[in-house]
Amino acid sequence: MNPYVGIELDGGQMYLMADTPDGFLEHSVSIDRECTLLKLQQEVESFIAHLPYKPSGIGMGMPGLVVGSDKVELSHVLPALNGVSADQFSTTASIPVAFINDVKAATMAEAAHYGNNETIAVVMLDAFIAAGIVANGQLLLGSKGWSGELGYMLIGMNGEPVLLDLIASGYAISKKADKDNAAIRALLEAGHEETIEIVRQAGTYLGYALVNLIHLYNPSVMVIGGSTSTYRGYMEAAKAALDAHALPELLKCCTITTPKTPQRLIAFGAREWIRKQTKSQS
Repeated sequence: MNPYVGIELDGGQMYLMADTPDGFLEHSVSIDRECTLLKLQQEVESFIAHLPYKPSGIGMGMPGLVVGSDKVELSHVLPALNGVSADQFSTTASIPVAFINDVKAATMAEAAHYGNNETIAVVMLDAFIAAGIVANGQLLLGSKGWSGELGYMLIGMNGEPVLLDLIASGYAISKKADKDNAAIRALLEAGHEETIEIVRQAGTYLGYALVNLIHLYNPSVMVIGGSTSTYRGYMEAAKAALDAHALPELLKCCTITTPKTPQRLIAFGAREWIRKQTKSQS
């Protein structure tokens, strides 16, 4: 039995999960931008109180800039987390807590399916774009823990620099099409040429960014997930750009695949993160 708790936070929900001798225990609660730190703390306390054992640690995956594993520098999605430290969630049972950025948590979840000798790149494509890298079993963090802001990669358009987020993300597609997710998917299925072209262009720009990732990190596996990646024609365009522009030798040794943990990636990854943190300290 895994004795660690995994928690996933986003703009709409807090999800908590843990193993127990009687099976898997999970709990979800709706939250929003106005959610308070006290509410989040109370939800953690309540979940821990329902477990039949004292967990070895709590991993929390969240949106924003996480410094190391113990402080949130900035979270536009959940302002209540700004400046918060991990020990503020340690609960009355004094359980170790580790923070991790949500995309890095997803990276940890996926890397757990591969050997430590692999280099794993994980790209998540939802409203915006981010990436994580694990090499030789170690998560690449950067000097402050802020590596992986792939959506801030600059792409040249008409001689001007443009953020990848603004031309290749789910947000970019929705804004250009002036439609929501459901409407875009319906138009794609109906063969609407303008929408198909918008998605194709976005996928192509994403492909250029993936070329850069492959050239920079030479991954053996690239995992691509998130809702935007499931738009019809999006990944086909991205892969066409890869085939056209990536060095063949690097592309050949990189397996491009989808997540092996298709749901609750962040919670599972946060649990793996705290497990590694506590193991390294013992």
